[in-house]
Amino acid sequence: IITSITDSGFLKFKTLGGIETAVMCSNKVYIGEKKIPGIIGTKAVHLQSADEMKKPLKVSDMYIDIGASSKEEAEKKVTLGDYAVFDSEYVEFGDGFVKSRALDDRVGCSILMELMKNEYDSDMYFVFTVQEEVGLRGAQVAAFNIKPDIALVVEGTTCSDIYGSKPHTTVTKAGGGAVMTAMDRGAVSDKEY
Repeated sequence: IITSITDSGFLKFKTLGGIETAVMCSNKVYIGEKKIPGIIGTKAVHLQSADEMKKPLKVSDMYIDIGASSKEEAEKKVTLGDYAVFDSEYVEFGDGFVKSRALDDRVGCSILMELMKNEYDSDMYFVFTVQEEVGLRGAQVAAFNIKPDIALVVEGTTCSDIYGSKPHTTVTKAGGGAVMTAMDRGAVSDKEY
């Protein structure tokens, strides 16, 4: 979210949700409903001190460059509070692979839409929630309202069969089928189920 505009026309921002700063720099973004294009930048590597290069990037050290030369020029295009989203269009590659922004959640929604076409012998609630990355807020509200006996969370997950991974850490593989999470940072599944 855009939080301020510098005198030089750069946009300062804060992240919403879990975004790793290490992957943000040099990414293209679109800002606001007008989809103003911009690039996330930081101090150039060749201008950084040896100490600066050793430290992880902070969001406070980054900015979005929309090509404006002044605060007034930037204010004609962008308003404080506008959202910036990564320019990550849908792309097909390799043998049946796709890349897209928010694909993990969109895959889950697609699966739920297909499951809704079936009839079930018991009451079923299909919930599409918001604010997962900032504390599962939508899911918490739904759970407290519905009070289900069992809840299944359907979402895409990361693959760990990437370059450099050790065999004992490769718990998911691309094309390896569905994954049942036993434990993550927020929950531990009951082995009986």
